[in-house]
Amino acid sequence: MSKVVVLKCEEYDLDLIYPKLLWALEQLGGIEHIIAKEKVILLKPNLVVASSPEKAVTTHPVVFEAIGKILYEKGYKILYGDSPGLGNPFNVAKKSGLVSIAEKYNMIHGDFSDGKKISIPESRVCKQFDIVNAMFEADAIINLPKMKTHALQRITGAIKNPFGMVLGYNKATMHSRYTNAFIFSEMLIDLNKYLKVDLHIMDGILAMERNGPRNGDPIKMNVILVSTDPVALDSVFCRLVDVNPDLIPTITFGEKYGLGNYHNVELIGDELEPLINKNFNIPKTKLQVEDKNKFSILKNAVRRPYIEEDLCKKCGVCVEVCPVDGKAINWDNMNKKIPPIYDYTKCIRCYCCQEMCPHEAIDVETPLLGKILAKIGLLK
Repeated sequence: MSKVVVLKCEEYDLDLIYPKLLWALEQLGGIEHIIAKEKVILLKPNLVVASSPEKAVTTHPVVFEAIGKILYEKGYKILYGDSPGLGNPFNVAKKSGLVSIAEKYNMIHGDFSDGKKISIPESRVCKQFDIVNAMFEADAIINLPKMKTHALQRITGAIKNPFGMVLGYNKATMHSRYTNAFIFSEMLIDLNKYLKVDLHIMDGILAMERNGPRNGDPIKMNVILVSTDPVALDSVFCRLVDVNPDLIPTITFGEKYGLGNYHNVELIGDELEPLINKNFNIPKTKLQVEDKNKFSILKNAVRRPYIEEDLCKKCGVCVEVCPVDGKAINWDNMNKKIPPIYDYTKCIRCYCCQEMCPHEAIDVETPLLGKILAKIGLLK
């Protein structure tokens, strides 16, 4: 049975969070039981892009500080960092408020700018990964995901956050190779099983709904989740936002392929029921099956990104990050005075453009045809 500790926490107050995390770790046997004292620990927050804490894009500095303070007082050597979608890893950490905290507790920023290729012949779908050097500098990993929605996966949580251990510029390549939520999820399970993350602490005090993982709306969820099982933790996240975990492929594949379980979970700590938000803005329908034949027929029906032209600043980030050969979003005749346009026949629905847009100008919609087909049961 997997254990998930539920901590009700309404404010980002170190004096409040620090003792709660200490108590949570004790319920899991204590930090020394989870990670041996002599091991070097890598703290892996969610730093998809540089952002201020109140936007709920990144792991909040106070949660980062609380676990850092615990590890520092226990005498651990600590590394930290992430490989963001855009920007220099150290600068992103600094702008997100983590560097000054790290210096306070003698944490060292790991090397997230370079890495090496590793082979995993036993993996199910991805036999090779380009992994950041920071992973090889450490002996253990503590994952600090943010509670957010995600256009491709529905949620970004404990299973998705370790994708930041893939070297930055290779993330787009991974999206172009694993082109739907299901195969991408299997790749994430392969990655997680290789990394063997030791502990997961989810920051859900201020979460993100709607257009996540970067441009959604901050919403108070008043919770921190702690577990050694990422599948169990993400399933509790789903319960908190009134989503059936069976609809989330990272969770179902995670259990199926031995990363963890979500059918046998013990909840410890605060009661879950009062924390559930049934109005949390997240799709609660089954993910569409986008095999090549069906997808080509229904390309004008399935969910897709679109640009809100009045918000677009014509910066071109969406064009830059599109992983598709020939670009599924591009300038019309190189005219950069108007927003880029989509070629949905090329679009693989990876939502990299939506995730990386710095101006909240890209959202996701289901076209009218898709809504009609879904209503009559022809599109799931």
